[in-house]
Amino acid sequence: MTKLFSILMCLVITLGIIVSSMSEVNSSVVGEGGLRDRAVSWIDQAIP
Repeated sequence: MTKLFSILMCLVITLGIIVSSMSEVNSSVVGEGGLRDRAVSWIDQAIP
């Protein structure tokens, strides 16, 4: 039972780390002056 609990806690912590890093990446892409804004400006400059 203790091994099962420790494995379950390890999975929960790992999933928490993955979710928090994904939200960090999402905020850097979508945020003000982020990657999406830069890509849109590059596309606007490329189209004459």
